[in-house]
Amino acid sequence: MVDLRALQIKAGAVFNEIDGHEVPIHYGDSALEYQAVKMGVGIVDYSGRGKLRLTGKDRTRFLHGMITNTVEGLAEGAGNHAAITTVLGQTLLDLWVHNLGEYLWLETEQGFQTKLCETLNRYLIGDDVVIADETDDWVILGIVGAAATETVNMVLGLVVAALPEHHTITGVWSNAPIWVTRRSFLGVDGFGVRISASEGSQLWQALIDAGSTPVGRQAQEVVRVEAGIPRCGVEIDESVAPLEAGMPDTVDFNKGCYIGQEVIAKMHFRGKPRRYLVGLAVEGDQVLASGTEIFVENKAVGRMTSCVYSPALNGVIALAIMRRGMHEVGQPVRMGEVHGQVVALPFMPVGT
Repeated sequence: MVDLRALQIKAGAVFNEIDGHEVPIHYGDSALEYQAVKMGVGIVDYSGRGKLRLTGKDRTRFLHGMITNTVEGLAEGAGNHAAITTVLGQTLLDLWVHNLGEYLWLETEQGFQTKLCETLNRYLIGDDVVIADETDDWVILGIVGAAATETVNMVLGLVVAALPEHHTITGVWSNAPIWVTRRSFLGVDGFGVRISASEGSQLWQALIDAGSTPVGRQAQEVVRVEAGIPRCGVEIDESVAPLEAGMPDTVDFNKGCYIGQEVIAKMHFRGKPRRYLVGLAVEGDQVLASGTEIFVENKAVGRMTSCVYSPALNGVIALAIMRRGMHEVGQPVRMGEVHGQVVALPFMPVGT
């Protein structure tokens, strides 16, 4: 059987190494890929995402006490976005938690599964929990864009129009079990389809045959930034708390204790994060490097994290982490000789 990488190369994939992992940067025409996500349907290979399975009778209670969002009470098939923080409330990583009945399924940004495993194992003391890293066992294909729902229905034979965000349903495709999760990876309608690694290339080809356009990292990043979605390892790192990195959805303020809970609760209820994730409208046509320092007058007030050219907005836009008091909409900023100003997030309404 032809493997997935071979099919991607056949489709024109150009690979590059990002954070130690080789990913398709584009398939020959990033502009076309961008339009596919906006107007039609794109297919994204998310197979490199970290994938953990938690079993054992204590798995729910244990994980509930480890992460910022709720686990206890999640109905079968339901899920959410969460984070793991230090005792000081700093973000180690974000993750997606799914209750799949007989086990809990966790996904992380590519390359963070080892850190997640090590962190969870560090606190396993007498708990009946087994953590299995299954990253290499499964392919995850993202079906994203305006026609994502129609494509899932047509190719997989599943009716998913009413499926809530982060919820998962199971099915069978070509005699192989599949798990379909509604997930707005890029701020547009989308689904993640998990299937065994041995069947991934066959599903990829079926989606291509149905009219899906393969989408590389360049186009993905433009859509992600337009939607104001932070990404682990870029906007999200140990220098920021979840509330400072634009992830209020990861925190349940009504749940019990977890690591870092006291710091995060104080930050929320006193309304005083030290810094904020903001959007920047950047003058000119220069796409600036991640990490570029941001100044107000001659005072350093933050750093740029992601910068792209947006075809829809006909200009350069960026995400940045900026100090409280300097983050208000309309604030003029400077990056070297390049000027800009703080604008509201998202740059474009979610879903467009």
